[in-house]
Amino acid sequence: MDSDTTISGCPKCKGEMVRGYVPDYSHAQRYIGRWHEGKPKKSFFYTTKTPDTEGIPIRTYRCSSCGYLEFYAKESFTPE
Repeated sequence: MDSDTTISGCPKCKGEMVRGYVPDYSHAQRYIGRWHEGKPKKSFFYTTKTPDTEGIPIRTYRCSSCGYLEFYAKESFTPE
């Protein structure tokens, strides 16, 4: 799947899948959510210890009929 690929119908109800993303909020900024391997590590100041430079960007598709979400993580999924 490349950065411009769309997926076919919803695997649950065959409705239309619409591309989107789930934002990650940090203070006054918004980021594209990122996938990280393994278990989250506790941080003294924050909920989890996660370097900003790590992780793989996540792209999400939502069924316009039933609301099912499908997530994909790939290095090429950068903001356009």
